[in-house]
Amino acid sequence: MQYLTLVPYFIILAGVGLSYAGILPAMKGWMLSALGVLSGLGVSIAIAFTGRSDLLWAAVFAVLPSMIAIPKVIRDLRYPRINDVATNVEHPSAFVAALQAAPNTGRDMSFPEKNGPIIREAYPNVCPLILDESLEQVFRRIEPLAKIQPGWVITRRDAKAHTLEGEATTSFFRFVDDFIIHVSDQEGKALINMRSKSRDGLVDAGANAKRIQRFFEQVEKFKETGGLPHVEG
Repeated sequence: MQYLTLVPYFIILAGVGLSYAGILPAMKGWMLSALGVLSGLGVSIAIAFTGRSDLLWAAVFAVLPSMIAIPKVIRDLRYPRINDVATNVEHPSAFVAALQAAPNTGRDMSFPEKNGPIIREAYPNVCPLILDESLEQVFRRIEPLAKIQPGWVITRRDAKAHTLEGEATTSFFRFVDDFIIHVSDQEGKALINMRSKSRDGLVDAGANAKRIQRFFEQVEKFKETGGLPHVEG
């Protein structure tokens, strides 16, 4: 029976590996790994019912993925059930390049009005960034900064509209989120708005809001240092 304790790990690794390699869609890879976690819990319970004290180590080994994953799931449940976050909820930027991506075919890419109040309450720090610079200066700065973000790919650059659009891919399961950054003029200052939307799932565990906050922090740091900040993967 102790050999069954390896099964959950094989299932989890298969989910991560197959989605990372692009063989499985990200959501299916995540679901396969979740199945591996649950199977480990099942194996642990089955071992416990045998009453064999010599297999206690096997039960602990089998349940270990659950001990790691379940607290994370509980933490993620604290985030609001949305997957589309924008700094300007009244007039959010509209996607253009993202509409041409095959995974978005048939999807409603408009910003849900119901998200506005939720974002204001849950993410009060997700708001437009105002810099005392010209919009041209800021737009020239955010483009190279966006290009060095881990997993980011720029899919559209509109210099006239001062807009960047792209895709952000996560490290493990290769989930893809669409984002758009727009710079406008506000009484001689640069006003930066950003929107980030997940392609999979109805919830994002705060990923989109965190993406916007991290990027804005780097934009401000970039201004202070005059060079590209170090960005960790």
